Amino acid sequence: MKITKQLLSIGLAAGLMAACNNSAPEANVVAEDAKQVDETKSAEAQSYAVLTDADEISWRGYKTFSSDEHTGTLQVSEGEFKVKDGELVGGSFTIDMNTINNSDLEGEWKAKLEGHLKSADFFAVDTFPTAKFEITEVNAIDPAGDSAQAATHSVTGNLSLRGETKSITFDAKISVDDNNVSFNASDVVLDRSQWNVRFRSTSFTEFADIAKENVIDNSLELQINVQAAKS
Repeated sequence: MKITKQLLSIGLAAGLMAACNNSAPEANVVAEDAKQVDETKSAEAQSYAVLTDADEISWRGYKTFSSDEHTGTLQVSEGEFKVKDGELVGGSFTIDMNTINNSDLEGEWKAKLEGHLKSADFFAVDTFPTAKFEITEVNAIDPAGDSAQAATHSVTGNLSLRGETKSITFDAKISVDDNNVSFNASDVVLDRSQWNVRFRSTSFTEFADIAKENVIDNSLELQINVQAAKS
């Protein structure tokens, strides 16, 4: 009976640990070698300037073995989209990494986290003050379901972050009219280690022996909302 109780206790502990491990989503974006931008695709295309006062990228980071997480935002500082025959065919936008903002803490703890994220442990903002996404390919897809937020296109582009440039592909809802472009992507989950963001990531040997409760998950979840108007 004593052994049975011990086994039940072990099983319950394992179940609780597994439940805690489920808070972080798996990365759904594969980082590949950067692709060359085909300038001919946007030849004679109309330019739409990114509206920097309306742009926002939301982020969410996780611990691997607990339910702890943090959320926040980043701001786009400049960019443009290229439209040809009513379709988005290219463009890019730049993210000001100095605008890293945390939204779930207050006061001293908020300031400490923002400062740490800007440090060399994470995004090394003093050395790499901006990140950039440059579109290399856009393809229409069939929207999944009837939701107004359903993705309409598959977008491939080069993401430059912390000195590393990788090609990524994700789905986005894109709408274009005579005067505006709307670019929205939900649940874009990157593996931060692919851009050499190392702190407490078990992908790197210096953190191989870190206590489980301190491991920070590689998954970085983004919600992208970029708007542009005809130049």
